Amino acid sequence: MENNINKQGIVKGAMILGIGVFVSRIIGLLYRIPITNIIGDVGNGLYSMAYNVYAVILTLTAISMPSALSKLIAEREAVGAYKDAHRVYKIAMIYSVITASLLGVAMWFGAGFISAALFPGSDVTMPIRALAPTVVIATVIAVMRGYFQGQNSMGPTAVSQIVEQIFNVIFSVLLAYLLVQYSLTVAVTGSTLGTGIGALAGLGTLLVIYWWDRPKVIKKMNHSEIYRYESTGTILKQILIMMIPVIVSTSIFSIMTLIDTSMATRMLPASVDYLKTNSLLHLIPIPEADSLSTGDIVKNLIGQFSIKYYTLLNVPISLVIQLGGAAMPAIAASTAVNDYKDVRRKIKLIFKTGLLIGAPSAVGLALFATPVITLLFSEPTGDKLLANGAIGIIFIALAQLSAGVLQGMGKPNIPTMNAIIACAVKVIVNFIVLSIPTLHIYGVIHSTTLCYFIYAVLNINYLRRSVHMHFNWKKIFFKPMLSALIMGVLSYAIYSGLMFVLPHPKLWIIVIIPIAMLIYLFAGIATRAITKKDLLYFPGGKKLIKLLKA
Repeated sequence: MENNINKQGIVKGAMILGIGVFVSRIIGLLYRIPITNIIGDVGNGLYSMAYNVYAVILTLTAISMPSALSKLIAEREAVGAYKDAHRVYKIAMIYSVITASLLGVAMWFGAGFISAALFPGSDVTMPIRALAPTVVIATVIAVMRGYFQGQNSMGPTAVSQIVEQIFNVIFSVLLAYLLVQYSLTVAVTGSTLGTGIGALAGLGTLLVIYWWDRPKVIKKMNHSEIYRYESTGTILKQILIMMIPVIVSTSIFSIMTLIDTSMATRMLPASVDYLKTNSLLHLIPIPEADSLSTGDIVKNLIGQFSIKYYTLLNVPISLVIQLGGAAMPAIAASTAVNDYKDVRRKIKLIFKTGLLIGAPSAVGLALFATPVITLLFSEPTGDKLLANGAIGIIFIALAQLSAGVLQGMGKPNIPTMNAIIACAVKVIVNFIVLSIPTLHIYGVIHSTTLCYFIYAVLNINYLRRSVHMHFNWKKIFFKPMLSALIMGVLSYAIYSGLMFVLPHPKLWIIVIIPIAMLIYLFAGIATRAITKKDLLYFPGGKKLIKLLKA
């Protein structure tokens, strides 16, 4: 019975976070539509260059904080040491604000150098500088989210993410629209300012929730057990020991994206010039590429890669990452009492649930990339990139879930080393594929897939050996993939039939998405990828079981 409650806690916590992330990602995706209509793929290319710098800076202060802090707090909450848990939170806040302020100042004054060093020929000094203050705001948000998640309270994170994204959307679009009359770079800068305004709104939401819950927190602390005496230096050391490896392992996507963008900016011009000279510009997925300069073609390709490929791929991936984040406190609590049998059960549940999300997402985006892009953007470019890279969702899911599990088990050094190995391989492969003109931007997509495959294999191999873990890949991987393939074949056949009757891709992709979800559900039940026991762990599961029996 207790095991079922633990499983429900993991899944429902992940569901709450997942819903919040999914809604915020959808809002974020939708606002890229008017933004793209205003600044185009070239503007998106400039935006992504600046934002990737910001994202990597944020890994040093914010991205690693929720998972690292939630683990340390969960360990203390599990034994009733509520005062110690709150003290960890306060020390983490002080350290993080100081670090973020120093990095924000460095980002502000070093914006020109960063732009010239990483993106020669593309001046993104102003957008980088506009994002510098947001580093501090986002870091405070991350610490507060880690505090709430450590208490197994996922609602504040979900609500604040949605509020943050709503304000981001409104002001990013509004400022880009008002400022585009001056120049494309100024419009991109306005769009980045919207990110900071959104972060302020998210912070305000968390502060309101924190003060609302404060009486309950004080009441708990009055009945607190003693964890053990820990000096400020000891706690800070624990935070850093957790954060430093997590910085590398959880931020690999941001680091790799910055590397990709910088390498593409430097190496793609030679490929484009080669294709121009040999009358092969038709291999580049840009309409009327022959009328554009080499620089604009490169920015266009980077814009497609960063916004249309990366953003769409990130919707399902963010759900999987939140699943791993929600599971970390549960894994940490079981590890703290040496209940490795329960750890193995939770790992199996996490992997199965993650691939139940990842498998249909990969198949769906691979098959329906063109109508999805056509529906979302006025410029129907980037669909070929998305279709080629969709399979990577599977390996990214496996990599991120295994990294989250290892961090929850107190083994953050393992995914760190594996991430470094995978990144090193990717850089080498990038040099090779970007030197092949006919591959151009596709080479970066394929190297990303390879990188996550290596990362996942290394992490899973360690898990298998360290906790004597036997992975039932038939249940965890092959059944979800079979269900996803059945969904893909049937839904694409229905879509093709509808298109034959009335060629209207925007209408039929809206119709086919819920149909595909239903097909996947029934296919999952038929192949036993989804069992009645699984359905019980999800909100509304009991009602769904009754409906299926009817």
